[in-house]
Amino acid sequence: MPCWILFPWVTVEGHMTKKDKIAFIKSSKRKTHVYNNLDRYTEQQLNDVIREIVQGLIRESEIIANAYINGYR
Repeated sequence: MPCWILFPWVTVEGHMTKKDKIAFIKSSKRKTHVYNNLDRYTEQQLNDVIREIVQGLIRESEIIANAYINGYR
């Protein structure tokens, strides 16, 4: 069961360690082949990669939502 269900006071906005950021990038399965040696990345570089991944997820969600809405008009 996800942690947030058991502990709803745990927020996503909490500070991510470098290890957390690397784990997130690897788990995203998005362009991970491009990012070699993530341990060598600076905090800012990891933040930039995460921002790119999240923006991609948002764009995909918007496309899916629009297709769903347009399909029911």
